[in-house]
Amino acid sequence: MTIDNKLSIFVYLCGLFILSSCGYKTYPGNERGQGNNFDQTLYEATPVLKQSLFNAKDRTISEIGIQQILDSKIVLPDTIRIALLNYSANSIRRYYDAYWNNEAYLKLQQAYIETLKTELSKVATVKKIILMPTIIIGDNPTIFTLRESAVRLQADLLFIFSINSDIYQKYKVFKKDDIKAYATCESLLMDIRTGIIPHSEVVTKDFLTQKIDKDLSNNDLRKRAEQAAILLTLEEIGGKLRKFLKK
Repeated sequence: MTIDNKLSIFVYLCGLFILSSCGYKTYPGNERGQGNNFDQTLYEATPVLKQSLFNAKDRTISEIGIQQILDSKIVLPDTIRIALLNYSANSIRRYYDAYWNNEAYLKLQQAYIETLKTELSKVATVKKIILMPTIIIGDNPTIFTLRESAVRLQADLLFIFSINSDIYQKYKVFKKDDIKAYATCESLLMDIRTGIIPHSEVVTKDFLTQKIDKDLSNNDLRKRAEQAAILLTLEEIGGKLRKFLKK
């Protein structure tokens, strides 16, 4: 999967998020429905969007469809099945030789998923967490094929996240054995029934550390710092998703 393909999908997903956020209210508890301006009667009278209005053939929405989306709300089922997809290029793989069968690397990928699962397990309505295998999405997925793949897994929601990490190269406060890493995680939550994205987050976290005995080289130090930054980022992303689903 090329970087251009990944970028185009995220741009398109963000466009869907903008459309969905313009409505009166989406999921119960959405920020637009809170505060002194909330009108319960008006909200209850708002029609529920029950199907996708996006045309997979030409990837456009009719003017009538746009108005219907903006004038509708989205309601989650009482029990939620959520699929997780790591859409990352995994920049940290550069530290691992033959990363595809490297035990440490594979355990790290599992740690990413477990971090999110821990947060989702705290949501009472989440009854099933499904890991979406890359084999089901193919080499060049689109927003439409990702949705269809989630349907095959009978998921109500699809949570897509992408991680990028590196070392800060210019940090003059560093001592000789200090290093500072950062990680950025982009995430999107899609409602499979409608194709709408009611929740999106971008989080960046830093991690400053020093070389310790188990760091046999500077490469080990860099790897450990990036791993810590990534896990901190995923903890916050997972926490924000949990709070959104609890609203």
